[in-house]
Amino acid sequence: MKSGLLITALSALLATAVNAAENEALPPYFATLIAGKGGEIEACYTAILARDGLDSPACSSTRWLILFTQKKAKVAARDYQDKTDFKEIVSKLTQARNGTRVHVQSPPQTQQVIDNIRTVVGVARSELKDDRVSHCLADIRYKNDPSSLYCDYALAVINLTLSALTETPPIKMQREDLAAVLEQALPTR
Repeated sequence: MKSGLLITALSALLATAVNAAENEALPPYFATLIAGKGGEIEACYTAILARDGLDSPACSSTRWLILFTQKKAKVAARDYQDKTDFKEIVSKLTQARNGTRVHVQSPPQTQQVIDNIRTVVGVARSELKDDRVSHCLADIRYKNDPSSLYCDYALAVINLTLSALTETPPIKMQREDLAAVLEQALPTR
């Protein structure tokens, strides 16, 4: 019994040390980025998840935010030209800003989408190449906001593609399906 308590206590200490080491990996001057209200960092991270979108406008903005923060802190600027290093810093910033808070989405709601899920997810996956669509997914995942302007755009684009793709009756995705479909459209990594 005592050895079980000892193992539990040691596990908790080890987990705390690992979390502290992960948090220390971000420089202290990144506090302004972590406290910021904008969604560009999350949008960049979602673009990376969706399509390795380092060339997306959100990632370009994030690079500039990082460089500006470094200049303001009067430290040697790292330009993060190394893709792996940049992905890692964006991932850490996203986690620091949101913790483990990623809004879990329910499965699709409307029967038409449920019946045609492969087609709808396939269309959504192809539309995630559009930075505004991946920005919608970031709004959903981190702000729980499927009614943002980016999501209005994503819903319209996906429905336009679906109507051109399918015969009569055309498949029409509703807003309540948007979160689940976009989440399923993310490639597994």
